[in-house]
Amino acid sequence: MAKIEIKNLTVEFTDKKKGNVVAVDNISTVFDNGMFNVILGTSGSGKTTLLRTIAGLQEYEGDILYDGTDADELSFKKRNISFVTQNYSLYSHLNIFDNIAFPLKTIGAPKEEIIERVMKLSDQLELGVFLNRKPRHISGGQQQRVALARALVKKPSICFLDEPLSNIDPEQRRVARELMRKALKLNGCTVIYVTHDFSEALSLADRIYVMDKGKIIQSGTVDEIIESTNETVNALKGICSYDRSIFQK
Repeated sequence: MAKIEIKNLTVEFTDKKKGNVVAVDNISTVFDNGMFNVILGTSGSGKTTLLRTIAGLQEYEGDILYDGTDADELSFKKRNISFVTQNYSLYSHLNIFDNIAFPLKTIGAPKEEIIERVMKLSDQLELGVFLNRKPRHISGGQQQRVALARALVKKPSICFLDEPLSNIDPEQRRVARELMRKALKLNGCTVIYVTHDFSEALSLADRIYVMDKGKIIQSGTVDEIIESTNETVNALKGICSYDRSIFQK
């Protein structure tokens, strides 16, 4: 697990049509050890840019600290992170077992360790019956669970997820997010998850960070966000109806 602290974080870039754009505007906040943190916002709010910046994929001004150490002083290996997106990026010629095992095979992990880790994750994500199949023979929701298993198999300290369920139909999405939250919690990593979906944020998060125009305009627990009277938060709720008991974890 890892605690992530950002201080006065700013990301600017030049757009051909819009000119200079401040995508992340002087943000300071903390993502605590072992927490399921959800960054919630509409398209263009800066949430994906913030995620990519913390993960080390975007230039920035300010400070990012991993357990008190400046991220600039840490190699990607020492950061020990995984990144999952809405694109499954599975290897079509490999079966599901080998797709999940791929990160361990590339570092020469012992065969016994590979089998143990793959079987553990396939059980947590209900993938056991699919291990001998190729990706094209399983559903989109199942493919996304394979992508998550592959990300977790190397035991990351931090897992970044960028709208991973947006390409999945609603019923598969419900199943996938329940299994996803359970697996991420069982594997003990700090999670930073980006979504535009208010219901999804409520169902997954320990803590929610609401973004608008490059700033975090409110953060809090699920109950605190539900009770919020903030205009932007209320706009995100939109026509979403929810039963609070659904989100008790």
